Formats: sequence, structure tokens, C-alpha cells
Amino acid sequence: MVTAASFGARMVAPFLPRPADRPPAEILLLRLDRIGDVLMSLPAIHALREALPAAKIRLAVGEWSREIAHDAPVDDVLVWSAPWVGRKDEGASSLTALFRAARAQRATRLDLAIDLQGDSRAMWLMAATGARARVGYANTGSAGLLTAVTDLNEDVSFVEQNYLAIETALGHAVPRKPFRWLDGARRARGSEFLGGRLDGAGLRPQGPLIGIHPGAGRRIKEWPIERFVALGRRLVEEKRAVLIVTGSAGEADKARSIAEAIPGAVLNLSGQLKLSAFAEVMSALDAFISCDTSAMHFACAMGLPSVAIFGPSDPGRYFSGGDQGFGSGKKHVALAPTLWCSPCNLIRRPPEECDAAPAPECLAQITTDAVFDATVGLLSSGH
Repeated sequence: MVTAASFGARMVAPFLPRPADRPPAEILLLRLDRIGDVLMSLPAIHALREALPAAKIRLAVGEWSREIAHDAPVDDVLVWSAPWVGRKDEGASSLTALFRAARAQRATRLDLAIDLQGDSRAMWLMAATGARARVGYANTGSAGLLTAVTDLNEDVSFVEQNYLAIETALGHAVPRKPFRWLDGARRARGSEFLGGRLDGAGLRPQGPLIGIHPGAGRRIKEWPIERFVALGRRLVEEKRAVLIVTGSAGEADKARSIAEAIPGAVLNLSGQLKLSAFAEVMSALDAFISCDTSAMHFACAMGLPSVAIFGPSDPGRYFSGGDQGFGSGKKHVALAPTLWCSPCNLIRRPPEECDAAPAPECLAQITTDAVFDATVGLLSSGH
């Protein structure tokens, strides 16, 4: 594992534009990718805030991540909707508009900018801000635009990777602290909301409340819907569970398939919740089941016992419930295949045979029994 000490001379004060006794006062963070990526950055952003309590910290995110960004300990949230991440119907901006917004930051006389994504286009935006110190990854090129390069460690989760980027910028290690997302008031609000919806649907839970999130944003990462149905039936029949099915409006058909297949035991909330309300409702559940998607990171960040179903993506990097994740102990299980080709991480351009199949072989290898047993194990352990 890479530690602060292993960066050696590359992490010391010369990368900061001020003398050591005058820490950076104006800071910009770029986290332009998806919702789960922003969420996995929150522990490191908290560490940066603790290290520089007097600094003015701005966080630039896409429109799709605006709600999550407001949970970060920053002074201002900037909406920079990168077209290489989002679509026009999500509010993606043009490159011209992004560079105009970046150049407008020159008036703030930024001392430090940090890109947490690792995209050369984000580095060009950082350069356009005029920030005197610029920290980021060089895995996609454009290292010449940076004043300090963060090592990309393929052996750690992205929660830990974000800490390493902050350490590169600061020049010293920062403590890893257990992260708890949502305060007591918001959790109580989620419990009250969910109770009202259950009453309205005539559901009287006699067993655990189990969330099921069948969508994953990309079909190549989605477990077959018929397996979610079979899993849900077993949980209802054997554990007397009530299922809370969630998802985006675009995933409503998947949620409807589960609800119609298991009548009288499913509350379908797909497409009905904003991000903040979704997180609050999740906090009232006893367990949560999903594929590799932002909802998985929500569960891990809240310490909600959860089972994550992985296929082509690498749980060592993308599972945030592990030892280098949100610090939630053994509350989270990642189920991954054992195929020779997995993880391939070919999410955007999957192999033709996988893209053409109803589900890639790696996801098909994860059985209903395995997910059921993992869920029951978490419920039985009292996490």
C-alpha cells in the first residue's frame, strides 16, 4: 500500500505556493464524475477540512451530483457538468461553458486545485483556473499541467485513493476516521417517511425491511432481474421480509417486475425519491442488496448491512465497504465471480459476447443462493 511517507520529496512544501507557515487559503476540488465517486470522496474532503479549517474550499461537481456535494464540508459547490461524464438530459455543459467557468476562478486567486477524477480534460480545466498549485493523476496524460502527481495505486479502494490525493497536496499524512453519513435527524426523517409509505400500502412488517436496487446504470453490470425475483421470494417466504425496491425513473420497469411477481410484500419506490430522500429511506432498512452502482456506496457510507453483486468491475477498487472503505467493519459483503477474465473492468466497451448475452458470464456466476445466504448472514449477525 502506498503511504504518505512513500511519496518522499514529492509531497513536501515546494508544491504549495505559500511558505510553510501560510497554508493555502483558496482551494478548488474537482470531482466531475458520477454520484458514487463524489460520495467516496467525502471522507477525504473531511480530512482536508480538518487539516485546513480556515481555508475557503470550493467543490466542483456535475449537476447529477449537486445534492450529494452539499453534504461535503466545503464553502461553495460549483456545478461543472462535464459532457464526457453526463448527457445533455442530465444538464451536461459544453466544453466552452466549462472553460469559461474555470477561467472565472482566476479572480479568486486559487492557491491550490486538486482533481480527484484522473482525467486529462479535468487537468486542462484546472490549468485554466490559474491555480498556482495543481495536484492530480497522470494516468491519462497531461502530467505537465500538474505541479504534483498523485500515484494511482491499483491495489486500494477509491475511498483510500482520495485520501492519498489529499496527502499529496498537503505534504503529510491525514488520519483515516470512521465515516458516518447522515445525522440522527435525517435518519429519523427517513424512518418516519418509510413508515408512512408502508402504512399507506397496507404493509405490516413482521420481519426485516430489505432494500433491493436492481438497476446499475449500465446493463453490463446488472444481475438478471429473474434472479432478483427469486431472491425476493425466498426472503419473503423464509424470513417474512418486506422488500423496498428502489431505482431511478428509468429503472421503473425492473422495479415493477419485482413488485408484480411478489404481490403483497413489496413497496415500490422506484423513481419517487430524490437523492437525499433516497439516502434517508435507506437508513431505515435492515439490509440492502444491489449491484455495483452508486446505491451500493450509499449503503456502505451509512453503515447499512449490504450485499453487493459484482461482475466485470473490480471490487478491490470499486467496493467501498471493504477494509479501506468507509470503515463500517463487517457490515458489507461483496460477491464476485472467479472467472479467469474477471475483473475485466470493460464497462464502457464490454466484449461483444458479453454485451450480446442476457447477462455476462461473470454476473451469471453469482447465484441466488449465494446472495440469499450472504443477506441472511448479515441479518443473523446483528450488524
